[in-house]
Amino acid sequence: MLRLSLIPVLTALAVASIPPADAQRRQAEIVQGVTSGELAGTVEELRVSNAELRARMTGIESDKARLNGKLETLEFLLSESRDQINRMQSDDAEISRLITRLETRISEQDDMIADLESQLAALRPEPAFLSSNTARDPDFNESSDFDEGSGDELTVTTANASGPTRIVRRAEPSGAIGDAITQVGPDGQPLPQGSLGTLSATSLPGDAGPLFAEAKSRLLQFDYAGAEIAFRSFLTEFGDDPQAGEAQYWLAEVLYQQEMFAESGAAYTDMIRTYPDDPRAPEALAKLARSMRLVGDTDQACNALDLLPQRYPNASGVTKNLAAGERVRSGCDS
Repeated sequence: MLRLSLIPVLTALAVASIPPADAQRRQAEIVQGVTSGELAGTVEELRVSNAELRARMTGIESDKARLNGKLETLEFLLSESRDQINRMQSDDAEISRLITRLETRISEQDDMIADLESQLAALRPEPAFLSSNTARDPDFNESSDFDEGSGDELTVTTANASGPTRIVRRAEPSGAIGDAITQVGPDGQPLPQGSLGTLSATSLPGDAGPLFAEAKSRLLQFDYAGAEIAFRSFLTEFGDDPQAGEAQYWLAEVLYQQEMFAESGAAYTDMIRTYPDDPRAPEALAKLARSMRLVGDTDQACNALDLLPQRYPNASGVTKNLAAGERVRSGCDS
């Protein structure tokens, strides 16, 4: 019994007699043996993660290099674009200066041309066919102008071999209004009897308004001879009426429609001389050129057309087109 009770005491004493360092080493060996597998796994995981991070960093560095290259390219292109824009702005400024200089020169030339044209117009005499005192023209006598003759028929005369042709208007024969006139319609056939041309002067309306209306009515019926008589009667009796200028214009028109081109030219001339401010005066001047061309005097026709923009710069487009056509037909620009 005593021996058995002494065993635990001896064991405790043996343990107590073991040095502390050896105890710690043995304890460490036990702990290391327990945790080394986990630590090895953790280290391996860290190595793998580190390798992945390095691979990602390498990719990021590569992407960064590519982006830097693209950025440098864009910066270069932007710099080139800025240089081009600067050059274009400089060119635009130079072009603007050149345009300004050209506009200034054109304006100066326009002023010079206008001044020369005004000087030329001042030096150019008025065409003889519109002069109110053509007797001063040494190349023509009084019978070669549009003045009243001594009852002769209207003729086209030339004062000398080299001078222009002039239209001479005949005086109205005594009793012409009452004489019978053979009238021709637009188809070339005689008009029926009983038209205005076969009536006596006393059969015409005695007042300005009805007489003018009657003349226009005959014109619209293509009764050119009757319209001529009525318009002449209106101008004789009511030369100061506000419609006298238009009546003179239509008289010239009915003469033209009867192919009396010389007489129509004389009537247009009377209209321009006597009623220069009438609204139809510009058209009368253009049609005067037409009548002169038809009697063979293209020089005077061109003179009339040259006078049109000077005397009537605000003529209508219709009149300007008519004048342009006559200028071509008369050979004014050739």
